[in-house]
Amino acid sequence: MSTPSTKLQRWLDLVAYLAGRRLPVSTEYLWRAVPAYEAGLDGNDKNKQTVRRMFERDKDELRKLGIPIDTVTYSINYGLEQATGYRLATKDFHLPYMKLMAEARERGADAARGTADAAASPISPTSPDASSASTSDFPITPDEASAALGGLSELSGVPAFPLRSAARSAFRKLAFDLEPNFLRETPVVYAEDPETAATRDVLRLLSGAVQRRKAVCFRYRGMTRDTEEERHVHPFGLLFQHGRWYMVGRDLDRGAERMFRLGRISDAREQAPKKGASDYEVPEEFDLETYAGRSAWEVGEDPEGSIEVVVRFAFPRSLWAERNGHGALVEEHADGSQLRRFRILRRDPFLRWVLSLAGDARVERPGSLRDEFTALVREVARRHGPDPTEET
Repeated sequence: MSTPSTKLQRWLDLVAYLAGRRLPVSTEYLWRAVPAYEAGLDGNDKNKQTVRRMFERDKDELRKLGIPIDTVTYSINYGLEQATGYRLATKDFHLPYMKLMAEARERGADAARGTADAAASPISPTSPDASSASTSDFPITPDEASAALGGLSELSGVPAFPLRSAARSAFRKLAFDLEPNFLRETPVVYAEDPETAATRDVLRLLSGAVQRRKAVCFRYRGMTRDTEEERHVHPFGLLFQHGRWYMVGRDLDRGAERMFRLGRISDAREQAPKKGASDYEVPEEFDLETYAGRSAWEVGEDPEGSIEVVVRFAFPRSLWAERNGHGALVEEHADGSQLRRFRILRRDPFLRWVLSLAGDARVERPGSLRDEFTALVREVARRHGPDPTEET
């Protein structure tokens, strides 16, 4: 059973869902999209009436706060029927622009000098007259800005925080809008990813091979073993996701399409290059977009075929898994943990992903994969744990 939601959480979920939709949403769909409403739908008609009253109160209160939730009528069933739904008027929905105010001591110093013009300006070092300030402006001091950036940075680093992506977005926007001299204690540091820098040359070579349809060969270090293997590939396309470059093509050694991470490629070169002529044709049915957003275990084939896996997520990691769409819910327990179902094509990368969740998830079914996961955990503990022969 999930932890009961606060009113603020319901409001955020409701506004976030409507903000991402261009078309009207029916009441039933809206209730199913907001966890607090959906949790109350299970049961009898009395519970449904409770959800309806809760939704009506939330909607009215949000409207009073200036959130433009419109009730609209739209056509369904090819225009044969009319339905009523809700839509957020995004063109009328915005937050006030934040104007950074100077330190109080600076305002006092300017006021003492009798700077009348500065006193009348909402962005001057002196304190503005409340009556002259624009209602669309929201003043924020440097200390408040630093505190906001620090808090958003902390929230962005909590894996189970349901609004983690929103916190990251807010941090980027606030840091971008503020002038550097106001961020004396919050420097923004950029460091180039080592893998990105190391893959420039291979990216340039593979890009040319894709354009000219030339076969390539390279040494590849797979996820399942530490050794490198020679691979011969017809590259079909390149894509960038999760901060990494990948190549998709036909692996001639395995006779199937495969996805290769460029950071694992070395000694890449064109295979027996022929001037002018192409070495292959990209199949008409190939679509690079089908690979976009896939996880490693969803690409390629496992020697034993596709299997269904059930993973237990402990609370609050279960909230993170639900919010980010990892697996399908099988059942939820009173302690907040969840069993979620996955369909995987490759075992090893999936097990390594579960292992990366640092004990917050474990494989439940099937038993054979659960045993593999247990063995992997023990092997990692053996490699990285303290040496049992070492004297303490």
